[in-house]
Amino acid sequence: MKKIFILTMSLFLILGCGRGNSSDRVEEHIKKNLGNNPTKQQIEELLISGQVIYGSRPEEAKKYFEAAAKYDPRGAYALSDYYLEKEDYENFERWAKQAAEGGDSRAQFNLGYYYDERNRLEEAKKWYIKAGEQGNVGAMLNLGLIYDIENNINEKKKWYLKAAESGNIQAQYNLGVMFMEKNQNIEAEKYFLNASLEGDSDAQNNLGIVYKRIGNFKEAEKWLLKSSKQGNIKAQYNLGELYEEKLNNKEKAIYWYEKSFSLGDNDSEKKLIELRGK
Repeated sequence: MKKIFILTMSLFLILGCGRGNSSDRVEEHIKKNLGNNPTKQQIEELLISGQVIYGSRPEEAKKYFEAAAKYDPRGAYALSDYYLEKEDYENFERWAKQAAEGGDSRAQFNLGYYYDERNRLEEAKKWYIKAGEQGNVGAMLNLGLIYDIENNINEKKKWYLKAAESGNIQAQYNLGVMFMEKNQNIEAEKYFLNASLEGDSDAQNNLGIVYKRIGNFKEAEKWLLKSSKQGNIKAQYNLGELYEEKLNNKEKAIYWYEKSFSLGDNDSEKKLIELRGK
Protein backbone atom coordinates (compact mmCIF):
# COMPACT_ATOMS: atom_id res chain seq x y z
CA MET A 1 0.00 0.00 0.00
CA LYS A 2 2.86 2.37 0.77
CA LYS A 3 4.26 2.07 -2.80
CA ILE A 4 0.85 2.79 -4.29
CA PHE A 5 0.63 5.92 -2.19
CA ILE A 6 4.08 7.08 -3.23
CA LEU A 7 3.29 6.42 -6.89
CA THR A 8 0.04 8.39 -6.64
CA MET A 9 1.79 11.32 -5.02
CA SER A 10 4.49 11.29 -7.70
CA LEU A 11 1.92 11.29 -10.46
CA PHE A 12 0.07 14.17 -8.85
CA LEU A 13 3.21 16.24 -8.39
CA ILE A 14 4.70 15.54 -11.81
CA LEU A 15 1.71 15.19 -14.10
CA GLY A 16 -0.84 17.27 -12.23
CA CYS A 17 -2.11 20.59 -13.46
CA GLY A 18 -0.08 23.66 -12.78
CA ARG A 19 1.88 26.37 -14.47
CA GLY A 20 5.50 26.25 -15.37
CA ASN A 21 7.80 24.03 -17.34
CA SER A 22 7.51 20.32 -16.44
CA SER A 23 11.31 20.06 -16.27
CA ASP A 24 11.34 22.85 -13.69
CA ARG A 25 8.64 21.05 -11.70
CA VAL A 26 10.76 17.90 -11.70
CA GLU A 27 13.75 19.79 -10.32
CA GLU A 28 11.54 21.50 -7.75
CA HIS A 29 10.07 18.14 -6.74
CA ILE A 30 13.54 16.63 -6.31
CA LYS A 31 14.83 19.59 -4.30
CA LYS A 32 11.75 19.74 -2.09
CA ASN A 33 11.60 16.04 -1.28
CA LEU A 34 15.24 15.01 -1.25
CA GLY A 35 16.98 17.30 1.21
CA ASN A 36 20.44 16.59 2.56
CA ASN A 37 19.66 13.29 4.27
CA PRO A 38 16.84 11.52 2.38
CA THR A 39 14.98 8.57 3.83
CA LYS A 40 14.62 5.23 2.05
CA GLN A 41 11.05 6.17 1.23
CA GLN A 42 12.13 9.42 -0.42
CA ILE A 43 14.77 7.64 -2.49
CA GLU A 44 12.17 5.04 -3.50
CA GLU A 45 9.88 7.87 -4.58
CA LEU A 46 12.59 9.28 -6.83
CA LEU A 47 13.07 5.92 -8.51
CA ILE A 48 9.35 5.33 -8.99
CA SER A 49 8.82 8.86 -10.27
CA GLY A 50 11.52 8.33 -12.91
CA GLN A 51 10.07 4.99 -13.94
CA VAL A 52 6.57 6.44 -14.28
CA ILE A 53 7.55 9.13 -16.78
CA TYR A 54 10.47 7.36 -18.50
CA GLY A 55 8.50 6.16 -21.51
CA SER A 56 7.18 9.60 -22.45
CA ARG A 57 9.76 11.96 -20.90
CA PRO A 58 13.10 10.17 -20.57
CA GLU A 59 15.15 13.36 -20.16
CA GLU A 60 13.15 14.37 -17.12
CA ALA A 61 13.20 10.82 -15.78
CA LYS A 62 16.99 10.94 -16.01
CA LYS A 63 17.02 13.76 -13.45
CA TYR A 64 15.22 11.55 -10.96
CA PHE A 65 17.63 8.72 -11.60
CA GLU A 66 20.65 11.01 -11.21
CA ALA A 67 19.32 12.20 -7.86
CA ALA A 68 18.60 8.64 -6.71
CA ALA A 69 21.96 7.35 -7.95
CA LYS A 70 23.75 9.29 -5.21
CA TYR A 71 22.15 7.01 -2.66
CA ASP A 72 20.96 3.83 -4.40
CA PRO A 73 22.59 1.62 -7.09
CA ARG A 74 19.19 1.19 -8.76
CA GLY A 75 19.39 4.82 -9.83
CA ALA A 76 22.76 4.19 -11.45
CA TYR A 77 21.35 1.07 -13.12
CA ALA A 78 18.46 3.07 -14.57
CA LEU A 79 20.95 5.61 -15.92
CA SER A 80 23.02 2.86 -17.51
CA ASP A 81 19.88 1.67 -19.31
CA TYR A 82 19.15 5.22 -20.43
CA TYR A 83 22.61 5.64 -21.97
CA LEU A 84 22.58 2.14 -23.47
CA GLU A 85 19.42 3.03 -25.38
CA LYS A 86 21.21 6.11 -26.69
CA GLU A 87 24.26 3.99 -27.62
CA ASP A 88 26.39 6.23 -25.42
CA TYR A 89 28.66 3.42 -24.26
CA GLU A 90 31.08 5.59 -22.31
CA ASN A 91 28.32 6.79 -19.98
CA PHE A 92 26.68 3.36 -20.01
CA GLU A 93 29.91 1.83 -18.70
CA ARG A 94 30.31 4.57 -16.10
CA TRP A 95 26.85 4.13 -14.60
CA ALA A 96 26.74 0.37 -14.99
CA LYS A 97 30.01 0.13 -13.09
CA GLN A 98 28.68 2.35 -10.30
CA ALA A 99 25.55 0.21 -10.00
CA ALA A 100 27.54 -3.02 -10.22
CA GLU A 101 29.95 -1.89 -7.51
CA GLY A 102 26.88 -1.07 -5.42
CA GLY A 103 25.74 -4.69 -5.73
CA ASP A 104 23.07 -4.50 -8.44
CA SER A 105 23.16 -7.95 -10.09
CA ARG A 106 21.46 -6.68 -13.26
CA ALA A 107 24.21 -4.12 -13.75
CA GLN A 108 26.85 -6.73 -12.97
CA PHE A 109 25.44 -8.97 -15.69
CA ASN A 110 25.12 -6.13 -18.21
CA LEU A 111 28.67 -4.98 -17.52
CA GLY A 112 29.92 -8.54 -17.88
CA TYR A 113 28.08 -8.87 -21.20
CA TYR A 114 29.46 -5.50 -22.37
CA TYR A 115 33.02 -6.68 -21.76
CA ASP A 116 32.25 -10.15 -23.11
CA GLU A 117 31.13 -8.69 -26.43
CA ARG A 118 34.38 -6.75 -26.63
CA ASN A 119 36.46 -9.84 -25.85
CA ARG A 120 37.64 -8.35 -22.54
CA LEU A 121 37.12 -11.71 -20.93
CA GLU A 122 38.85 -11.18 -17.59
CA GLU A 123 36.66 -8.16 -16.87
CA ALA A 124 33.63 -10.03 -18.17
CA LYS A 125 34.32 -12.96 -15.85
CA LYS A 126 34.78 -10.64 -12.87
CA TRP A 127 31.29 -9.17 -13.23
CA TYR A 128 29.60 -12.38 -14.34
CA ILE A 129 30.94 -14.07 -11.20
CA LYS A 130 29.56 -11.33 -8.98
CA ALA A 131 26.18 -11.55 -10.72
CA GLY A 132 26.23 -15.35 -10.68
CA GLU A 133 26.93 -15.40 -6.97
CA GLN A 134 23.74 -13.39 -6.53
CA GLY A 135 21.74 -15.94 -8.52
CA ASN A 136 21.79 -14.38 -11.99
CA VAL A 137 21.30 -17.44 -14.23
CA GLY A 138 22.34 -15.65 -17.42
CA ALA A 139 25.69 -14.83 -15.82
CA MET A 140 26.15 -18.47 -14.76
CA LEU A 141 25.48 -19.67 -18.29
CA ASN A 142 27.81 -17.12 -19.89
CA LEU A 143 30.58 -18.04 -17.45
CA GLY A 144 30.20 -21.64 -18.53
CA LEU A 145 30.53 -20.59 -22.16
CA ILE A 146 33.66 -18.52 -21.47
CA TYR A 147 35.30 -21.32 -19.49
CA ASP A 148 34.41 -23.69 -22.32
CA ILE A 149 36.37 -21.49 -24.74
CA GLU A 150 39.25 -21.42 -22.25
CA ASN A 151 39.01 -25.21 -21.84
CA ASN A 152 38.66 -24.82 -18.07
CA ILE A 153 36.57 -27.93 -17.53
CA ASN A 154 36.11 -27.63 -13.77
CA GLU A 155 34.89 -24.03 -13.84
CA LYS A 156 32.72 -24.71 -16.88
CA LYS A 157 31.05 -27.61 -15.11
CA LYS A 158 30.67 -25.62 -11.89
CA TRP A 159 28.77 -22.76 -13.50
CA TYR A 160 26.69 -24.94 -15.81
CA LEU A 161 25.64 -26.95 -12.76
CA LYS A 162 24.60 -23.81 -10.92
CA ALA A 163 22.56 -22.64 -13.92
CA ALA A 164 21.06 -26.09 -14.45
CA GLU A 165 20.00 -26.27 -10.81
CA SER A 166 18.13 -23.02 -11.39
CA GLY A 167 16.25 -24.66 -14.26
CA ASN A 168 18.14 -23.21 -17.21
CA ILE A 169 17.50 -25.47 -20.22
CA GLN A 170 20.60 -24.39 -22.15
CA ALA A 171 22.83 -25.23 -19.19
CA GLN A 172 21.15 -28.62 -18.81
CA TYR A 173 21.73 -29.31 -22.49
CA ASN A 174 25.36 -28.19 -22.32
CA LEU A 175 25.99 -30.45 -19.32
CA GLY A 176 24.43 -33.32 -21.22
CA VAL A 177 26.83 -32.71 -24.09
CA MET A 178 29.78 -32.59 -21.67
CA PHE A 179 28.92 -35.98 -20.21
CA MET A 180 27.96 -37.45 -23.59
CA GLU A 181 31.38 -36.59 -25.03
CA LYS A 182 32.96 -38.50 -22.14
CA ASN A 183 30.61 -41.47 -22.65
CA GLN A 184 29.17 -40.87 -19.18
CA ASN A 185 25.74 -41.92 -20.32
CA ILE A 186 23.96 -41.97 -16.95
CA GLU A 187 24.86 -38.33 -16.26
CA ALA A 188 24.16 -37.33 -19.87
CA GLU A 189 20.73 -38.96 -19.69
CA LYS A 190 19.84 -36.97 -16.54
CA TYR A 191 20.52 -33.54 -18.06
CA PHE A 192 19.24 -34.29 -21.55
CA LEU A 193 16.03 -35.63 -19.98
CA ASN A 194 15.50 -32.41 -18.01
CA ALA A 195 15.90 -30.32 -21.15
CA SER A 196 13.89 -32.77 -23.27
CA LEU A 197 10.91 -32.58 -20.94
CA GLU A 198 10.90 -28.82 -21.59
CA GLY A 199 10.62 -29.51 -25.32
CA ASP A 200 14.20 -28.87 -26.45
CA SER A 201 14.49 -30.82 -29.72
CA ASP A 202 18.31 -30.99 -29.70
CA ALA A 203 18.23 -32.46 -26.20
CA GLN A 204 15.58 -34.96 -27.32
CA ASN A 205 17.77 -36.00 -30.24
CA ASN A 206 20.81 -36.47 -28.03
CA LEU A 207 18.76 -38.30 -25.42
CA GLY A 208 17.69 -40.71 -28.15
CA ILE A 209 21.34 -41.26 -29.07
CA VAL A 210 22.22 -41.96 -25.43
CA TYR A 211 19.43 -44.54 -25.14
CA LYS A 212 20.59 -46.15 -28.38
CA ARG A 213 24.12 -46.37 -26.96
CA ILE A 214 22.95 -48.22 -23.86
CA GLY A 215 20.62 -50.52 -25.81
CA ASN A 216 17.29 -49.03 -24.73
CA PHE A 217 15.85 -48.85 -28.24
CA LYS A 218 12.27 -48.24 -27.12
CA GLU A 219 13.24 -45.03 -25.31
CA ALA A 220 15.58 -44.09 -28.15
CA GLU A 221 12.68 -44.36 -30.59
CA LYS A 222 10.37 -42.35 -28.30
CA TRP A 223 12.69 -39.34 -27.98
CA LEU A 224 13.97 -39.37 -31.56
CA LEU A 225 10.33 -39.33 -32.69
CA LYS A 226 9.57 -36.33 -30.47
CA SER A 227 12.54 -34.44 -31.85
CA SER A 228 11.85 -35.48 -35.45
CA LYS A 229 8.27 -34.25 -35.26
CA GLN A 230 9.66 -30.84 -34.34
CA GLY A 231 11.57 -30.83 -37.63
CA ASN A 232 14.99 -31.69 -36.26
CA ILE A 233 16.93 -32.99 -39.29
CA LYS A 234 19.58 -34.77 -37.23
CA ALA A 235 16.91 -36.59 -35.24
CA GLN A 236 15.15 -37.66 -38.43
CA TYR A 237 18.39 -39.11 -39.78
CA ASN A 238 19.16 -40.79 -36.44
CA LEU A 239 15.66 -42.23 -36.30
CA GLY A 240 16.07 -43.66 -39.78
CA GLU A 241 19.34 -45.18 -38.70
CA LEU A 242 17.72 -46.65 -35.57
CA TYR A 243 15.01 -48.32 -37.67
CA GLU A 244 17.58 -49.56 -40.16
CA GLU A 245 20.25 -50.83 -37.79
CA LYS A 246 18.46 -51.81 -34.58
CA LEU A 247 14.73 -52.21 -35.19
CA ASN A 248 14.94 -53.87 -38.61
CA ASN A 249 12.17 -51.75 -40.11
CA LYS A 250 13.23 -50.82 -43.63
CA GLU A 251 9.96 -49.04 -44.46
CA LYS A 252 10.18 -46.66 -41.50
CA ALA A 253 13.91 -46.16 -42.06
CA ILE A 254 13.23 -45.03 -45.64
CA TYR A 255 10.39 -42.77 -44.45
CA TRP A 256 12.60 -40.86 -42.01
CA TYR A 257 15.59 -40.73 -44.34
CA GLU A 258 13.29 -39.19 -46.94
CA LYS A 259 12.08 -36.62 -44.40
CA SER A 260 15.64 -35.71 -43.51
CA PHE A 261 16.75 -35.60 -47.15
CA SER A 262 13.85 -33.31 -48.08
CA LEU A 263 15.18 -30.82 -45.53
CA GLY A 264 18.68 -30.91 -46.98
CA ASP A 265 20.54 -33.76 -45.27
CA ASN A 266 22.94 -35.27 -47.82
CA ASP A 267 23.84 -38.28 -45.67
CA SER A 268 20.22 -39.38 -45.88
CA GLU A 269 20.47 -39.52 -49.67
CA LYS A 270 23.33 -42.02 -49.42
CA LYS A 271 21.30 -44.14 -47.01
CA LEU A 272 18.28 -44.10 -49.34
CA ILE A 273 20.39 -45.24 -52.30
CA GLU A 274 21.79 -48.10 -50.23
CA LEU A 275 18.41 -49.23 -48.86
CA ARG A 276 16.61 -49.04 -52.20
CA GLY A 277 19.41 -51.00 -53.81
CA LYS A 278 18.90 -53.92 -51.44
